[in-house]
Amino acid sequence: MAIRIGCGSWTDDAYTGVLYPAQHKKTDRLRLYAQRFDRIELNSSYYNIPSAKTTAGWVGQTPGGFLFDVKLHRDFSAAPQRAAAGPALDKLIDGVRPLHDAQKLGVFFLVLPPSFGPTRRSLAELDTLAEKLTPIASLAIELRDRAWIQGDRRAATLDYFRTHHLVWISTDVPSVDAPRIMPVLDEPTHPDFAYLRLHGRNPDYPHADKAEDAHHYDYPRAELEEIAARIRKLATRVKHVHVSANNHAEDFAPKAALTLRELLGQPTSPPPDDQLPLL
Repeated sequence: MAIRIGCGSWTDDAYTGVLYPAQHKKTDRLRLYAQRFDRIELNSSYYNIPSAKTTAGWVGQTPGGFLFDVKLHRDFSAAPQRAAAGPALDKLIDGVRPLHDAQKLGVFFLVLPPSFGPTRRSLAELDTLAEKLTPIASLAIELRDRAWIQGDRRAATLDYFRTHHLVWISTDVPSVDAPRIMPVLDEPTHPDFAYLRLHGRNPDYPHADKAEDAHHYDYPRAELEEIAARIRKLATRVKHVHVSANNHAEDFAPKAALTLRELLGQPTSPPPDDQLPLL
């Protein structure tokens, strides 16, 4: 059983003072990040699919056992069936090959927009994507229309995930009644993986125009203790639990991730002999 905590970025200037010393080279940030965490949720791939040259560089900057969970490009979010049949899929597979060969590829994950709901779309649109990606790495899916798990549709949705060996992404979001706010559902659908993303509990989340505004939330310790309990429970049901602090505003994400590691009995400081010298 392994619980891996992480953030969705290592490049943010706001993480200076939390993850990085005041004086450091920006090119050292991934190495510094990997001294504190054993995985990263790669969100930049949503905007640009990384090249093999880029990912090979990341392999060289991270220790053995470090994992990259790779977010699928926004083309897959908008039209998963069409993107799976086009050149973007081959570009993605080529780009992550160095991660795969170095055993540093965690899971692929796809975030579908609130407009991807059961009244207009079908989970069958994910069939080709699942068929082509799951032989390489497991595929995790985050749905953002709560209608998928309401009433009789809930059983059918979870059955689809299990049948296609997809990882259900659980979320932590504000407890407000809005179509795009998914209720808590920590339901493993894959025998090996569970995935939890912490978006923050900002009550204005459903109405925010920008992601930073939606995720502008600094988790207090008491709420992180609740989340740690959820993680421990998931860990009794699957082999691996991946958890991402996705409250990416200011320095909130790394603080939440480090506190979760502390609560789960994981080290929060880099090894003394592995720290980069200050400039």
